[in-house]
Amino acid sequence: MDALGEKIIQADALLWHISNVGVGIAVFVATLLYSPPGTNSLDLIVTRLDLFYLLIPLSLVYTCWTTIDFWKWYSDTDRQ
Repeated sequence: MDALGEKIIQADALLWHISNVGVGIAVFVATLLYSPPGTNSLDLIVTRLDLFYLLIPLSLVYTCWTTIDFWKWYSDTDRQ
């Protein structure tokens, strides 16, 4: 593959990683803004589950996971 093709692949990978991190941050912020504690709940058979307490940890875990993946990709020594 030529140099231009390599640059296109690197730009695609960069945008992929940044968009994944952005999704986690966006879900976290949207949950804080539009679903504060006590506003939305999911009625299960035995209990009620507040969606705030479900989405906040999941978005934080997803953001950390994708940030670590981005950092591993960015610090890869094979990438030029």
